[in-house]
Parts: sequence; C-alpha cells; structure tokens
Amino acid sequence: MSHNTPQADATGHEMTAPSGVDARRQMAGLLGDFVQNVRGVRHALLISRDGLTLVDSEIHKDFADRWAAALGALASLCESIPGPEGGTGLGLKLAVVEREDALIFASIAGTSAVFPNRPGNTKGVVDTVLAVIAQPGANAGAVGYEMGALVDRFAPYMVEPVRSA
Repeated sequence: MSHNTPQADATGHEMTAPSGVDARRQMAGLLGDFVQNVRGVRHALLISRDGLTLVDSEIHKDFADRWAAALGALASLCESIPGPEGGTGLGLKLAVVEREDALIFASIAGTSAVFPNRPGNTKGVVDTVLAVIAQPGANAGAVGYEMGALVDRFAPYMVEPVRSA
C-alpha cells in the first residue's frame, strides 16, 4: 500500500493521507489528543525504531530525545526475545515497564514515509514505535487498548501500517 492510497475511515468515507509538515502536525495532534483523553497518560511519542523522536505530545526536546533513545532500545530488545517456539523478529504488540514513578509502554506503529529526512530511514521510509509514559496507577489494559486504537488512527500516514482500521 502506498501512503498516498486513499483509505476509508471508520465511517466509510474515503480519506487520503497528507504528506510532509501537515502530516507531522496532524500526527502530533493525534498524540496530544491521546494524552488529553486517556486517563493517566502523561506523554506520548512516535519514535523511529533506532530511537529518534519523530513527533511528540509537546514534550521538552531533551526529555523526548532521552525517552526516544531508551524506548527504541526497549522495542528492539523485546523483538529479539525468543518466543515459545524459539522465533524472534515478530512485531512487538506491547511492552510494558512498571516503575515506582511511571508505567512505560512501547508498541510498533508501522512504517511511514512522512519522515523522509531522518537518519535510519531506508528507501524513504522509517519504522516507527509508539511510546507512552503514564502515571503509576494508570489502568495498563485501558492504556494498551487505546494505544492500539491510536496505531489504527496512524494507518493513513503509514506505507505499511501495523493493522488497518
């Protein structure tokens, strides 16, 4: 699927993904809405698989860059853990880290062509990870569910979405 291929939204209306700055602005808006609307969520970032910040929910740049590096490494580590049959490299559905001060989530979000000038992208695309930082008392199941819904909303911006809406 090309990222300019029209897709249907949840109501069946055809939509075409914007590109460039407008797409990044819209993705940042989706992250901001996610933080405002999901109980217990403090921050959300879309990062490259190699740990660079792509868009975020208005986090201080230094903080976002530190989280992106750590959570990109977490996503890579989780994908290298062997499964029950010994296989690795399958798509990361959700990793959750529980700390005393936060719940930290990471999930593969798809391959996007919206960020063409980032290191680590090949052939004009970059693999992405959705990273979320929540309060320690947040409902992990609810946050994980809403992350899946957000990944679905990112599909129009992806060349290869994780799943389609």
